[in-house]
Amino acid sequence: MTEAVVVDASLAVKWAIPEPYSERALELAEGWAGVGTRLLAPCLLIAEVTNALYKRIARGELDLATAEGALEIILAFSIELREEPGLPARAMALAQEFQRSTTYDCHYLALAERYDCELWTGDRRFYNAVRAALRRVKCVESD
Repeated sequence: MTEAVVVDASLAVKWAIPEPYSERALELAEGWAGVGTRLLAPCLLIAEVTNALYKRIARGELDLATAEGALEIILAFSIELREEPGLPARAMALAQEFQRSTTYDCHYLALAERYDCELWTGDRRFYNAVRAALRRVKCVESD
């Protein structure tokens, strides 16, 4: 049994909004639930998920009620939101190491390091940027 996994916002959105690889994302969540795996994420997950849903409202892909429903679905997955000491500094160092333009994804990565577990993402670009060096990072599209 995997005790814990870190999940990022791109994966969590797939649980509530039909998009490519949503079925695979839901299968992963079901498998984790079946063996009691804890789902972890940095506190910024909520802001990132909310922003992703709002972007779909702004593009006319979702209405507000549907986006709010999707947010409720995501929150029902009982993701443990963690704000660990030193996490922002480690995220900044990782962003520099992997030449990322932002630190957001690296917060998830730093949390996965802290808990010595896998990080699951739906972000192919982030995955491609770090996968050669970091086996702990998994992509719903690939693994």
